[in-house]
Order: sequence, then structure tokens, then C-alpha cells
Amino acid sequence: MPEDLRRLSRLIGRIGRSIVQAPARWRARQWAVFMAIAAATLAAYLEKRAVQAFVQRGDGEVERVLASFVNTYGSGVAMTWLGVIAYVLGRWGHKRAVVDTAIVFAAAGLWCWVLMKIGQLVLAERRPNEGGAMRFFAMDGHGVSGHASAAALLYWPVRDILARGVRVPVRRAVGAALIAWAVFVGWSRVWLGMHFVWNVVLGFAIGGFTGFVATHRAQTRPP
Repeated sequence: MPEDLRRLSRLIGRIGRSIVQAPARWRARQWAVFMAIAAATLAAYLEKRAVQAFVQRGDGEVERVLASFVNTYGSGVAMTWLGVIAYVLGRWGHKRAVVDTAIVFAAAGLWCWVLMKIGQLVLAERRPNEGGAMRFFAMDGHGVSGHASAAALLYWPVRDILARGVRVPVRRAVGAALIAWAVFVGWSRVWLGMHFVWNVVLGFAIGGFTGFVATHRAQTRPP
């Protein structure tokens, strides 16, 4: 346990340094991805109400049940408990991959939460079901989806650490399932009127970025 805490502390520091230094180290491919995400976010923001209306067309009981399920079990709190349970079970069952995944998920989750909260502070938009007015620098903003960031955060640690020892087809299936879950979470947030699509895109970007950085740093020996 103390060694795991030391690993977690060291990893948190390494992730923080990597996040700060990342833009200076990006090459053409990384900048292209960044620009594509920025363009998609801007387009979704400019047409946020039209896209919202399109997503919310269905209004059946099935949609309500599914959206309610994701609203409960796709939250950052639920993901935190998932990580805690995974760690305890991994320690109890002596499953190194499970423990490693939980540690990386915890370190990544901390930075994901920080970046998400900064985004919500700066882009302090009201929720769609509250009118959706855009504001800046307010404590009660919702310009970034926390559910979406938590869903995207799962991808890299689970695929590259938890499933690192399985066959390639299985890893691909795991990756596809994680992507499907993230899309499902994003849909639910828009359908429930909790976020616009552009908020979900930003959440995906933050969660995916922090998850990737954390996984990469966990797999790279410190200098």
C-alpha cells in the first residue's frame, strides 16, 4: 500500500509536467489533431441549439431509461468508486494489471478533474435546460461535460494497461466497447439537456488527453 501511494504521487507529478510541456513537444500530427478538435468544437458551438434539437428528437421510455442509467453510472463519482473497487479487488486477487490500471486511472482522474473544472470556470455556460446562456468566469459554469471527460478517460488505461496481456482482437474489442460507452455517455448528456454537443466534445478531449498522457508516463521509466 505505501509503495502504491508513492507510485501514485510520482505519477501525478510526472503527468502534470507532461501536460504543461505537451504543446512545446507536439509535432505536426498532434497539432493537426488539436486543430481538428478545435474546429469541431467551434462548429458545434455555433450550431449548438440546432444540434441539440436534432439529438433530442426521440422522446420514448427507452431513451429515458438509458439516459437515466448513464446519468447515474457514468458520472465522475461513479468512475471514482469504480477505480477504488478495482484497486481493492486487484490487491486482494494479486492482479498486477488491475492495480496498475487503478493507479493510472486515479492519477489521470485528478488532472482530468482539474482541467475540467478550469474549463467550467472559464466557459461558464449555463446548462441547456437552464437556458444555455454563455458566460465567462463563473463558479457554476457547465461549459465542459464532466461525464464525457470521465468516459473518455477510461479508454487508454483500460485498453493499454488492463488489457495489455490479451490477444489483439480482444484488445480491439475492448477499445471499441470503450468508445461506444463514451459515445453513449455523450448522447445521454445532450439528450437530458445537461450539456450541448460542444461541451461533450471538450469533455472527450480533456479525458482522452489526460488518459493518454497518464498511460504513456506510466509505461515510460522516469529519467
